[in-house]
Amino acid sequence: MTKLQIISRLWSAIYDLIFLVKGTPTKTLEEIETDLDIIEYACRRYADDP
Repeated sequence: MTKLQIISRLWSAIYDLIFLVKGTPTKTLEEIETDLDIIEYACRRYADDP
């Protein structure tokens, strides 16, 4: 996953959380947590990147 794809998926997760808080969820909290786990794993390759 490229850095741009990671940023895009993070924004999607943010909006999923906003919808969840407002009471009109598009995903369950568990699905959002799974998405965030996948994004976190994809970020690892860039952890030591300057």
